[in-house]
Formats: sequence, C-alpha cells, structure tokens
Amino acid sequence: MKKNVLYLLVFLFAMPVVAKAQFENFKDSVIQLYGVVMSADSLRGLPGVSISVKGRNQGTISSDQGVFSIVVLKGDNLEFTSIGYKPKLVTIPRDLDGNQQSMIQLMVEDTVY
Repeated sequence: MKKNVLYLLVFLFAMPVVAKAQFENFKDSVIQLYGVVMSADSLRGLPGVSISVKGRNQGTISSDQGVFSIVVLKGDNLEFTSIGYKPKLVTIPRDLDGNQQSMIQLMVEDTVY
C-alpha cells in the first residue's frame, strides 16, 4: 500500500514537469508568418490569393496589395492558389530561428486554356 502511494505522489509531482516540457516544445514550433504574394513577371501584389495549410482546416487570403499573415507550425506545407496562376506548395523549414518570419512568394501565370 505504501508503495502505491509513493508511486502516486511521484506521478503527481512529475506530471506538471512533463506537461510543461511538451508545451515548451510546441511553443517553440509556432511561427507567425508575414508575407507578400506577387506576380513573377510584373512584381505587383496579387489580391485574393488563397493561402492554406495542407492537412489542416486553416488558411487566409492576401489583401488588395498581396499582403498576408498566418500562424503556422515549423514543417507545415502552405499551398498558394489563385485563378490564372499555377499553384505553389511551400514547406516551412523546421530549423527556423525565432517565432516570426517573413517571405515573398512569386506566382507564375498559368497559360493553359
């Protein structure tokens, strides 16, 4: 009986430490991503480009100037899609430093009719 109580006490005191360590790992993998989506030929901002995280129900749309902001995890795959442009898949590197990053994404016109 004493042995069971001892195990229970050790478990109760060790559990918060393990939970905090898991939260710290998760917190380190969250990235606030800012960027601009531009056309590859004229370098003008593209409005209404859909930016979605593959495998999750999360995304955003670029503004009138092509600016976007989204919270992602390191290692996520982002898909940029817009009518008249070829879709682009971008992987967020796992070895990024910090929790804020910026990017410029160029979109190539799709000439298929």
